[in-house]
Amino acid sequence: MVVAIITARANSKGLPGKNMLNLGGLPLIQHTFEIASKSEVFDKIILSTDLESAIELSQKYSKIEVPFKRPEHLCGDNVSQVEVVNHVLDYLAKTEFALTHFVLLQPTAPFRTINEMRQGVDLLKSGSESVLGVTKVMHHPADYLIRDESGLLNYLMPEFMSKPRQSFPPVYFNSGGFYGCSVKFFKEKQIFYDKYSALLIMNEKSVIDIDTEFDLKLANCIIDL
Repeated sequence: MVVAIITARANSKGLPGKNMLNLGGLPLIQHTFEIASKSEVFDKIILSTDLESAIELSQKYSKIEVPFKRPEHLCGDNVSQVEVVNHVLDYLAKTEFALTHFVLLQPTAPFRTINEMRQGVDLLKSGSESVLGVTKVMHHPADYLIRDESGLLNYLMPEFMSKPRQSFPPVYFNSGGFYGCSVKFFKEKQIFYDKYSALLIMNEKSVIDIDTEFDLKLANCIIDL
């Protein structure tokens, strides 16, 4: 059995109220509700939140469950997603639900596609212990410059200086759009991925992870492209 876990909290320092801000005519979190529901690959969809407006919005979706309001001690700035997911898994462990895998879906990564959700879950079901959603970087780090300790300007990857872009090695950005794990992997390691994880290559829009006002403006500019 595979569960989608959608996480959202009411307070956000970087972009206040971001989970309910407008993106393309819908609240930001609703894009995740839509994809999770329409992908039809999850046996349950659990929303973990203390945000009343998100709970109310989720009631429009028959497949989304809110079995509890996230407790206050899991809503602070320093609370990790690992702690939040553990709370959900501990709740499910008390039920008769035979959970084997979960996928963490963060509302700040709204550009997932239904096909990507299906591909990610297929990777889990075919034996991958963990799957990480990534996208190609907007700018390759071989073009980045740094100043060294003596104040001299150097390339971050000097071995590729003056070489054609075609020779640059592939580099990926952790988009935040898909973290899939077996319950066994997560419970033993308390992480979502490691160096052996399978990669789910997501669409180029997924490079936008909304955490600032600029991110949101950029997302609204490209949402219909």
